[in-house]
Amino acid sequence: ESLMAKYLLGKKPPPRCIDIDGFITDFLHLPVVYASIAEDDRDKIGFISDGKYPLQVIWEGRLEKVIYPKGTIVIDRFLLQPDRSAQKRFTLAHEAAHVIFERMSPTAAGPCFNRFFDQEKGYSIQELREHLDICESQTDRLASVLLMPRFLVVQAMKEERQGAQVPIYGNTVLRSRDKLSIQNMADRMGVSFTALLIRLRELRFIEYRNISEYLESEMAF
Repeated sequence: ESLMAKYLLGKKPPPRCIDIDGFITDFLHLPVVYASIAEDDRDKIGFISDGKYPLQVIWEGRLEKVIYPKGTIVIDRFLLQPDRSAQKRFTLAHEAAHVIFERMSPTAAGPCFNRFFDQEKGYSIQELREHLDICESQTDRLASVLLMPRFLVVQAMKEERQGAQVPIYGNTVLRSRDKLSIQNMADRMGVSFTALLIRLRELRFIEYRNISEYLESEMAF
């Protein structure tokens, strides 16, 4: 959050949506490349190069192995589709998080892939370990902070909900109007509904209520 606040310092008016591309290129000083990633494991959608690993990409209809300069962030071109905007932004933030962790701890260095989890795919034990790796989980959490720093979420909550917390009944039930307000904030911040809901939980902007209250007020047939 401090890094993002430093990047945004002096930018007026304060943004509603983080320019994650600008953060990477202007603040972290790293290049971003879009390419058709063609690794054997097809769920790889983002990559940060260590300057040694030959990444398989499709270039002018041919399969080629390219060694990108160290620190180059490579994003799969299919994320450039308009309906993939939130996923593209989170993938960029994920790779930026890897860079930040590497600068904090040099032992974290190395080529890093960001994988898309396909719920319909049968993963091997090794593949599941890679998906559920604690370092990747931490990187995802840092990515969510970069895209949704507390001060930006607070601003969105004030504009959309006058600062009121989001009520959740039981553990998971949301009212239709609250779902709509979360989606409005997510669209404004350029993230997915699910990513913002997880962030709201982390920031304790959720108010848990008894499910009976929902049944009586919303489900009174």
